[in-house]
Amino acid sequence: MGLSEQEQKVLAELERQLTGSKEPKAKVAPISENPTKYARLLVLGSTLVIIGLGLMIFATSVHLVWFGVIAFMTMLFGLYLVSQNWSSRAIRGAKAASDESKRANKSSGSFFQNRWDQRNEGK
Repeated sequence: MGLSEQEQKVLAELERQLTGSKEPKAKVAPISENPTKYARLLVLGSTLVIIGLGLMIFATSVHLVWFGVIAFMTMLFGLYLVSQNWSSRAIRGAKAASDESKRANKSSGSFFQNRWDQRNEGK
């Protein structure tokens, strides 16, 4: 009985990892922007939304329409900055950073090697 295409791919991947051959892996395109920039945008945007909301409450209490418009624009700009954090570039940057840290912590073949050793200890 032959193996399906998916089973053949999984088997080839296991063999490659167990033999330790270094084939180039597909990488995400490098991101020029720092992931901490997105964290700063999130904090700055959230702060502007809160300040704008406070200014809006103040503007309604003193009945100044022009001040309320400025407060509303401040809130919109803060929401714009917060929405920049949820772009696909930010998500890819965070995922790439976490993947790199995982790769640095353990070698690619150690998981399968440990499982193989555990299965063969009882025999």
